[in-house]
Amino acid sequence: MQQGPNQKPLLGADNNALVALLAINLVAYVMLGFFKVIYFLDGTPIELFYKNIFHLFTVPTSGDQWLTKIWSLFTFNWIHEGFWELFTNMIWLTVFGYVLQMNQSNKHLFPIYFYAGLMGGLSYIMLSFGVGANFISFPLMGASMSVSAVAIASTLIAPRFKLLVNIGNGVPLWILTVIYFTLQIGLLTKHQFANSLVAVTSVLTGVVYVLLLKKGVDLGKWMHNLLHWLNKSAAPKTNG
Repeated sequence: MQQGPNQKPLLGADNNALVALLAINLVAYVMLGFFKVIYFLDGTPIELFYKNIFHLFTVPTSGDQWLTKIWSLFTFNWIHEGFWELFTNMIWLTVFGYVLQMNQSNKHLFPIYFYAGLMGGLSYIMLSFGVGANFISFPLMGASMSVSAVAIASTLIAPRFKLLVNIGNGVPLWILTVIYFTLQIGLLTKHQFANSLVAVTSVLTGVVYVLLLKKGVDLGKWMHNLLHWLNKSAAPKTNG
């Protein structure tokens, strides 16, 4: 999964982590939308769709409920209810993921996305068990926390990187990062305190990942080794 000095994964390459992340998010959205349409055409109350299917993959507002569906900690950041929420998250993921790829960090994209969602979800669950439960009113879902971690990580890895280089001297990455987090803060003010804390936790996860990486500690190494083992196991064996 590691590229050469001046290379990035091709669009359709098996090792393109960005394409894989986009595909998983899009497939999850389409599949849930498909089931929603089935419920609608069948005349079944749409509330049952959310209860029986959709919210199986989101982190519930109650810690006690989460104990009955622990898997939601690993699925909620692939789930989007609205198209524009999905669209904006995927656009920003593409921008910051592209920066990582251009700086030979493609293999770190998925681990950052994964760890940010995991830590954000855990912080949300801890709040739901404690005094923070009073601030929680909506199930946790969406890729925004993971995208925020990717945004800060790409900026720390390549602070001087420029996009749109054909326009003047290009647009510095840090400007896009400031715009992104300004928009995120604006959205958070419309939601509850818990979402703000979860977002901060996810951003800090991205910061810690990069700081450890610069010290030679690769938190994604086990994922790379596992993927290598799976690819090796699935490869056809030749006689000789």
